[in-house]
Amino acid sequence: MTHPSTTTGGLRAVRETLPVALSVAPFGLVIGATGTQLGLAPVPDMAVAATVFAGAAHFAPLTMSAAGAGVLAALGAGVLINARLLLYSAALEPRFRGQPRWFRWFGPALLIDQTYLMVLARDDLDDPRRFRRYWLGAGGLLMACWVSMVGVGGVLGPLLPAGSPLDAAAVVVLAGMLGPRLAAWRPAVVALVALFVATAGAPLPGGVGLVAGIVAGIAAGALLDRRRS
Repeated sequence: MTHPSTTTGGLRAVRETLPVALSVAPFGLVIGATGTQLGLAPVPDMAVAATVFAGAAHFAPLTMSAAGAGVLAALGAGVLINARLLLYSAALEPRFRGQPRWFRWFGPALLIDQTYLMVLARDDLDDPRRFRRYWLGAGGLLMACWVSMVGVGGVLGPLLPAGSPLDAAAVVVLAGMLGPRLAAWRPAVVALVALFVATAGAPLPGGVGLVAGIVAGIAAGALLDRRRS
């Protein structure tokens, strides 16, 4: 028999994840369309989307390879962009410490900016089982949406004109992350800083504006934590 709190927690994870999933959908469409325009078939691109599970780290190697960069340089760019996940991992380590071995191995694959921010905004996930179910529900739904949108973008890619509105999609992603956090002033400040920097950096190539916005948001959060302590 399913415990009532488990069902409620799962439904809450789905309810809180849907707006975030919708916000990343345009970015996924852009990634898929760009991959097709660069000669990558939709199914392999979806496999990459599930493995990398990061928009900017997925897009940068694509564009660099198309520009003639070597494999190591393209992969290095993706690794550099995702280096921020090391900070997230360190912050979430206590949440994974008491988890089953299988979850400690596979759970980190769902670590992205969105799942990290969603967990950070919750103060009721101290119980390992509750955290595990929320993490798997939110991260699994986001990954399913992401991979699906990359596939749809790949199918629609040949129908679109050359070039893709990556910068606009990046701003849409951060705007979608901003909305649910306006109720509390600290998350709102962090999200607004990230959105402002991403918008200002929109002309930069390769998704750099999105990465700059994320880094600025992290820095703003760290400064607020330091002032509070």
